[in-house]
Amino acid sequence: MSLTSKLIYATAFQVGWFICILTASWVSLGYSLIFLTLYLGHLKRTAKYFSLKKEILWIGLVFTCGFILETISFSAGFLYTSLPVNLFEHIKLPPLWLMNLWVLFAIALRTCLSFVFSKPQITYLIASLAIPLNYYLGAKLNGDVTINNPQGLSLALIALLWIVLLWVLFQLKRFYFEDIFNAG
Repeated sequence: MSLTSKLIYATAFQVGWFICILTASWVSLGYSLIFLTLYLGHLKRTAKYFSLKKEILWIGLVFTCGFILETISFSAGFLYTSLPVNLFEHIKLPPLWLMNLWVLFAIALRTCLSFVFSKPQITYLIASLAIPLNYYLGAKLNGDVTINNPQGLSLALIALLWIVLLWVLFQLKRFYFEDIFNAG
């Protein structure tokens, strides 16, 4: 993938991050669907190897892992939302806009963030700093989600969940998705 394409994807991902965080509405779903459609269309036209099944499977797996991570974060009390969606008594589901962000993240991992898989240990170190900052800023910009006190502990536990998630995604990529990552 060219540097120009990576910059375009990085910009589109960052715009999507702001749309998801600031609108917290169906607008984020629309943006995610448009981004997904444009991504798959671009890949189909330009990639040396294109497998729609594998692309959708990758996005679905990242989305599912993100859903699990966010559900743990809300259910365990690391994060709080003023608009709770409860499943059973103690399981709190993440808001729709946050799940739309996971679709964007899955695409970003295939495009502008694919470098995270080249040196996993460095990625884990960077994630332990960047992820808490990302959640902190997101909570400040979005009025519906807050980080529970003590914030430092909640953010540290979320970062730990992310490190586990990145390890799982690295393993999935290495064993099942190497072909689509190397297809260019």
